[in-house]
Amino acid sequence: MKLKIEKLLSSLVKVSLATVLLFLLGIAGCKPDKNIEPDPNSNDPDSLYVGTPYSLQRPSPSNRFRRFPDSTFTVEGIRLGRMLFWDPIVSADSTLSCGSCHKPEFAFSDEGKQFSMNLSGPTKRNTPSLQNSIWMRQLFWDGRQPSLEAASHDALLDEQHFNAAQAVSKIEKRTDYVPLFKKAFGRPGTITEDKIFRAIGMFMRTMISTNSNYDKSLRGLYTLSDAEQRGLAIFSTEKGDCFHCHTDGPYLTFTNNEFLNNALDSAATLADVKDIGLGKVTGSTDDYGKFKVPSVRNLSYTYPYMRDGRFETLEQVVNFYSDSLRYSPNISPNMKKINQGGLHLTAQEKSDLIAFLKTLDDASFVSDTAFSNPFK
Repeated sequence: MKLKIEKLLSSLVKVSLATVLLFLLGIAGCKPDKNIEPDPNSNDPDSLYVGTPYSLQRPSPSNRFRRFPDSTFTVEGIRLGRMLFWDPIVSADSTLSCGSCHKPEFAFSDEGKQFSMNLSGPTKRNTPSLQNSIWMRQLFWDGRQPSLEAASHDALLDEQHFNAAQAVSKIEKRTDYVPLFKKAFGRPGTITEDKIFRAIGMFMRTMISTNSNYDKSLRGLYTLSDAEQRGLAIFSTEKGDCFHCHTDGPYLTFTNNEFLNNALDSAATLADVKDIGLGKVTGSTDDYGKFKVPSVRNLSYTYPYMRDGRFETLEQVVNFYSDSLRYSPNISPNMKKINQGGLHLTAQEKSDLIAFLKTLDDASFVSDTAFSNPFK
């Protein structure tokens, strides 16, 4: 019996030794996958972060606006973009931010100013609102940029004297930014010019205004007053002729996204057009004097009005379209009362139209803390 046990133990030892030898030979025979390289940040949990999908407001047939997941947005990217939007670190002398001229309480226009101040002095045109810019195409009054990223880059270069290498260097020294870039964009977490504008673009696309009284009326949550109803009828018919340019469309942006001459300035010939607008971008004389049609949302917050901020009140704007249209080349065909000098509305009709326009104010949008300065 003792002999049998000894033989069994001896056999087990031989098997174990053989197994170990085969295991070692197997390791020696394995070759590392040349497509997999060591990750220098593998011990940094931030570098493994993918990002949290963000639910973006979008229209739906049953409810004009609902929230849907959008894989191109992340919560972390939007947070980073919000910081960069408000941080003057991106300007050449670290004194001016995007939020310096685009303030949320004014629907991201500039505090009732005709012209904003940048590092070179006053701007040439009134600061446009950024609301609902996710549905806009060709940004700026003259349409010189095709996307929010390109528009951000344009504005920073022109107004804040942005220097990419300098800005990246300053941001890299900030301990709060380094992990945020990793969380927003994943491995390897490098800070680049492209990522700066991608993040700012993400944040600006969240500036969506959809909760005015007019929006609520479409959802059965608000009833327009008699004056507001009459104003809507003026706005949406040939009586006021507003709807041709300020169409609500599928996204209720109240702009047709076109570039038109709205009879604001008189000019006998193309050579007399003082600000050629879109014509400077396209090089075509057919576009002289044409400018982007702005939204009429949140007008109570985005004064003064027109590309040069010449009108301080809504009454002045309505009076212009009613009684002061001026001829110039390339007048929009939508300006159907140009030969009569305007719509010639009565005092009551003007009042009703303004009453309706104010139903497009969205108080919840301009007070939303999700857009406020995160450094305060």
